[in-house]
Order: sequence, then structure tokens, then C-alpha cells
Amino acid sequence: MLTTVNGYYDGFHIVISDKIELKKGQRVTITADISETPSEKKVDLSRFMGHGKKLFADDPDKYVKELRENDRI
Repeated sequence: MLTTVNGYYDGFHIVISDKIELKKGQRVTITADISETPSEKKVDLSRFMGHGKKLFADDPDKYVKELRENDRI
């Protein structure tokens, strides 16, 4: 069975960020992102807060339920 996990290279070893159990000698296949820039770019979501009308006032589940109730003809 195959699975995908995240990790990084610390300069000496490949460190797996996700929790996964491996046995000694277990075969692994490694795919590396060799782009020029590190993928550490983070979007500052606080820049978008407080702009325009809120999607929902307090309870997102209630908002979605109301949308689903009103989408039938």
C-alpha cells in the first residue's frame, strides 16, 4: 500500500512531519520538490479579515443548513 507524507530535509536527514510507522529496512520512495524558492510562503489571512460582509454571523453549520434548505425548487 502506498501513502503520501510530508517532510523536509534538515541538512543531514529527511525528517517526516506526518505520523507514520515504518519498520527497519522498509522500502520507501522519495519525491522531492526542487523548486528554486522554499515553499515556506505563508498567506497572511489577517489582511483579509474585517473587509466586506461576513459569510456567516455566528454559526457556520446553521448558515450551511439554511443554504441547503433554500436551494430546492
